[in-house]
Amino acid sequence: MKLALLWLLPLATLPADAAVNFRTQLWPLLAKNCVDCHRAPHKDPSGKLVEPKGRLRLDGAALILKGGSEGDAVVPGDPDKSSLYQRILLPPDHEDVMPPKGKGKLFSFDDSELLKQWIIEGASFGDWKGLGDAPAAAAPKAAPKAADPLSAGATAAPEAAKEAVRQLGALVSPVAVGSPLLRVEWVSGASAITDQQIALLAPLAGSLAELDLSDTKITDAALATVAKFPRLTWLNLNNTAVSDAGIAPLQTLLNLSYLNLHSTNVSDAALPGLAPLRKLRQVYLWKTRVSPAEAAKFAKSIPDLKVTID
Repeated sequence: MKLALLWLLPLATLPADAAVNFRTQLWPLLAKNCVDCHRAPHKDPSGKLVEPKGRLRLDGAALILKGGSEGDAVVPGDPDKSSLYQRILLPPDHEDVMPPKGKGKLFSFDDSELLKQWIIEGASFGDWKGLGDAPAAAAPKAAPKAADPLSAGATAAPEAAKEAVRQLGALVSPVAVGSPLLRVEWVSGASAITDQQIALLAPLAGSLAELDLSDTKITDAALATVAKFPRLTWLNLNNTAVSDAGIAPLQTLLNLSYLNLHSTNVSDAALPGLAPLRKLRQVYLWKTRVSPAEAAKFAKSIPDLKVTID
């Protein structure tokens, strides 16, 4: 009995009715041990684009609730269905433990119980939204002071236009602190986004650099709008209904360096339409109708291009 009471002492220091404060009690743990692998896509010192592990981002409230490629990270009220909590409980040598070895400090018993209690209480973030609201250590890195050619001449997006897109469930944020360039991604309601809603992105054309349309209901028609974003460098069309016909208009995106076509209906016929994009460095073609032979041929057609097909 005494041993059991000792385990409970750290948690008993809080008043019985005190709710867990995400900003002061949990965010510091995530920022220090988890966010480095689970933040916005960014370039490492070598210039390689680094994606959030498992497509899970933990640097914003809406992003945490969105989850990643493995499903829900947090299910308010249910720790047993919250993969974030379940993975911190795994043995240190387990391949799925979070954080993995060398990437952060494993959660202590008290820390894991704190996370569990927060989830049971409904996973409230209070006034914390993340991103620019996060501590400097986990916030997006400041834009280089050297002039960014892509930013030159970029027009500021109208606040009303940005708010209209946010009302659709999208997160609209700068690609880096101080940059006029924007990133748009759907953190909720992606399954309700169609070609009609994508038209609302048109006023952002002068500043849109990164666009995540994964899991939306767009078709080839939406790509006619996307093709009008001259500063676009990053485009994710994963798990959408786009096909070969929609790829051809994208040849106007001369700054595009990343393209994800995973789980789309594109085939070998789409690749010639991407040939003018000489800045392409990463193209993902998992679960498409593109053949390995044509993928390999395409990879050789553009210097330093990496094409992933499986």
